Amino acid sequence: MVRPTPVCRRQADPLMVQKLWTAINFIRSQKQVANTDRIERYMQREYSVTPEEIERQLNFAVADRLISVYRAVANKGNNPGAEQDGYRIQSADENEVSDFLMHFSVVSTRY
Repeated sequence: MVRPTPVCRRQADPLMVQKLWTAINFIRSQKQVANTDRIERYMQREYSVTPEEIERQLNFAVADRLISVYRAVANKGNNPGAEQDGYRIQSADENEVSDFLMHFSVVSTRY
């Protein structure tokens, strides 16, 4: 008897999440904090997505634990010490492995 595999429902659009990951990787490759303003500017420039849709999908991706939020403190620039919310991609050991083990466990069958 084969048991049904549990389904992991997500709120975020998978294509939009991949675009957000690309934006975060691009911003982080420049040694900058991937905050909302930078992500919105990149997404508008590269994909012509509205700021409202970006904000909505970003919140969905955070709720789905595909992107994590952290508090970053500015060290240089005009506002040293200013706090801002930064976004980073969940690493595989934090999110993917636990989801894989929890939702896609192998069911052994006996003959």
